[in-house]
Amino acid sequence: MIKVQVFRNPQGRIERFRVDGHAGFADYGNDIVCAAVSVLIQNGVNSIEALLGVSLPAVSREGLVDCKIPVLPADESDRVQLLLESMLYGLRSLAEEYPKHVSFADNVRQV
Repeated sequence: MIKVQVFRNPQGRIERFRVDGHAGFADYGNDIVCAAVSVLIQNGVNSIEALLGVSLPAVSREGLVDCKIPVLPADESDRVQLLLESMLYGLRSLAEEYPKHVSFADNVRQV
């Protein structure tokens, strides 16, 4: 199962996201769920870098992406948050469509 974890500050802004595991929907190379998750993450992170010029520090290896969102000026942060929310919307939709293969946890840090 792919586990998507989102970590937000008390104001609801994304501070970090972590995606790990394998969907197990089909054999390696034919797993459409795994491919969809990969595309959403790659597009989200690459869009932030290409469109906004913001590099997101991330640990990335087979079956894992762990990304911490840097502290940014307010206007830049708002744009990054919008693109991240779009990415997470897609991941949440996949978790709803394929609940045996993708889990989604959205965590808000308490003060």
